[in-house]
Amino acid sequence: MTLVTPPAHDVSPSPRGSAPRRLLTALAVAVTAVTLAACGAGSAGGDAEAAKTRVVATAHGKVTVPARPLRIVSVHAWSTESLFDLGIKPVGIENSGATYVPPRYLKRWKATAKVTSGADIDYEKIASLKPDLIVGVDVPYLSKAYKSLSAIAPTTFAAFDDTSTWAEYPDATARFVDRGTQLAALKRTYEDRIAAVRKEYRAKLADARWDVIQGGFDSGNYWIYGPGSPVGDILDQIGVRFASASAAVPKGDNKSVSYERADLLKDADYVIYYTNNDGSPANHIQKLFDLEAFKRLPVAKDNHLVGTSDFLPGSYSDATGVVDSVAKMLDATAS
Repeated sequence: MTLVTPPAHDVSPSPRGSAPRRLLTALAVAVTAVTLAACGAGSAGGDAEAAKTRVVATAHGKVTVPARPLRIVSVHAWSTESLFDLGIKPVGIENSGATYVPPRYLKRWKATAKVTSGADIDYEKIASLKPDLIVGVDVPYLSKAYKSLSAIAPTTFAAFDDTSTWAEYPDATARFVDRGTQLAALKRTYEDRIAAVRKEYRAKLADARWDVIQGGFDSGNYWIYGPGSPVGDILDQIGVRFASASAAVPKGDNKSVSYERADLLKDADYVIYYTNNDGSPANHIQKLFDLEAFKRLPVAKDNHLVGTSDFLPGSYSDATGVVDSVAKMLDATAS
């Protein structure tokens, strides 16, 4: 699954260590603390130690983790959102940029210490938080950092590749922190909402076609996503039909096109797009909306533009938010 994740805007870089020696010292202290804790637990007997730990499957193989971790650091936004969903308060999280954090998480996100700024990871800060578990997603820059992170604390990454679906990330995070019961409740809420929307809006869904788009990070191009994208997958579960632009995108891919190609959306009855958490169009998609060629399209004339800050879902609450955005538009649409 090819995802284009927005960069962090208006975010000051996380502080970095001023000298390699300070970093090595911090890492050594963290590793020593973990080792001493393990030795102390082992003195109570093998059975007691086993009861305090679990072995979980991760993108980097099997990892022994605390049975009930208390100080969790998240180095990816999707893991962070799922931790919040599961009722867990991490001690450190990634800095993805406040603009991109869905509103439901924003207060908790702002109140938590930041340990990364994009691919810039502050290892000293992580070590100083004394985590007993680090969670994340095995995106390329984090995969490269795995060895250094696992020297600080047990590190568990969800697999990330072209075959992954959005739901695999919250599922993996819940498994890493042993919150299966809470995850099941989140899944039920999502599935019940899907079923309710499919039933209530069956006729409207059958009569309309949808395109999925995201603004680019420069003024030249925007992206069209297909049914295999995260939002496309959720729309597919709702039962929507895709318009020609999204239907033509191969599974797990996206298509970058010039803003001048507004005509590609000509047969869409609805367009769903990415917004910032204040509801404003994210990145440069407003450039498309301002074009006269776009304004002449049926979807623009009918004002069937569906914005959502949950465009890159990392949790079941995000996915439910996408469903809610669709339902809100359909509810406002004349029969």
